[in-house]
Amino acid sequence: MLRNFRFMFVFALIGLLMGCGPVYKKEYSYVPPKSQAGKICTAQCVQNRGNCEQMCQMRNDTCRAQAKQNAVYQYEMYKEEQHDRGQPVDKRVSDFDDSSSCNNDCNCAPTYNACYSACGGQILTRKVCVAFCDKA
Repeated sequence: MLRNFRFMFVFALIGLLMGCGPVYKKEYSYVPPKSQAGKICTAQCVQNRGNCEQMCQMRNDTCRAQAKQNAVYQYEMYKEEQHDRGQPVDKRVSDFDDSSSCNNDCNCAPTYNACYSACGGQILTRKVCVAFCDKA
């Protein structure tokens, strides 16, 4: 049993150390199309990306507002239960707030990039190290 525990511990430690390798992020450079029609088309892509980001922000804001409303409700229920039990109220509303899960990535870039390319624009991609760069 102890041997299995040691094996699992060593395996987990190796996994953790391997997880600390360099972290890369994709950066994009955009070369506009040469034609006027292509430039008008890419302007529409920019507008669509803005709409995507705005809708995503609205969804995240709505999610946060709902999470805060739920936290207040759960807190009130908790207070009532504690009062009924004769127990002190040790928690705060923030202890029930789950709004941190409402920061969803909008992921508008892939659609924008596809649109930009379809309009005749060129997208140059490069990987940039953003963390643990000395491990490369």
